[in-house]
Amino acid sequence: MMDYIPIPKGAQPPIIKFNNQDEFHIQLDIHRHAVHIRTLYAIKYAYDTKFNDDITIAFLNNEDTLLTCQPKDWIDNLQSTLEYFIEIEDYEKCQEVKELIDKLQS
Repeated sequence: MMDYIPIPKGAQPPIIKFNNQDEFHIQLDIHRHAVHIRTLYAIKYAYDTKFNDDITIAFLNNEDTLLTCQPKDWIDNLQSTLEYFIEIEDYEKCQEVKELIDKLQS
């Protein structure tokens, strides 16, 4: 699996396979944790390395189609990731997300 920027082990983009829009939403829910972990660490790595381009969140059906996130959407996506970690009560990850949001907003 090709990754565009090095990411911590366990935070590689998932491959989400689907045949239609309904399956896509089901698979996105199944891969919800992986997507939020990936969002956190891909944006964190991009910030730390001053990479200012789209980041890859997931591969769709194969490694040629990407679910990406543009820099202008990083904070909104991190807010969603923060809500997810609050929901599952992973407060250590909440702190990481909050610190990253604060850095991006400064």
